[in-house]
Amino acid sequence: MVASPAYLATHGMPDSLESLQAHDCVSAAYPGGVTTWRMLGPDAKMHDVQIASRFNANTAQALRKATLAGLGIALLPATLIRADLRNGLLVPVLAQYQRTSHGLHVLYPSRQQLPLAVSAFIGLVMEKLRVNAFPAQ
Repeated sequence: MVASPAYLATHGMPDSLESLQAHDCVSAAYPGGVTTWRMLGPDAKMHDVQIASRFNANTAQALRKATLAGLGIALLPATLIRADLRNGLLVPVLAQYQRTSHGLHVLYPSRQQLPLAVSAFIGLVMEKLRVNAFPAQ
């Protein structure tokens, strides 16, 4: 989770997952209007928290821009915000909790006679996505 320094200066840093409910959040739009974030806690257990979404969008880049503009706290992919964290444009929030992943699936017709290009692509994707959530910590 991340927020802009301006948002945190105005609203304060949440001190628990439960306190997120009192904060504005930036989130993908979900059917039914209820947004639940699933986080892996320092206790190695999964925690679900319902958040109040001030701004909804269907692209990660739009959510990033809204977060940079100070609209709230967001749960964004590390690969998207790495430079923003490094440059101080975004700040980690409740860093002891980690975003869970739904994984990435690559579909191809068969493992038998897998084309070299497909094999190379899978290897490249695996290499590029094998990163820590917040490598600066």
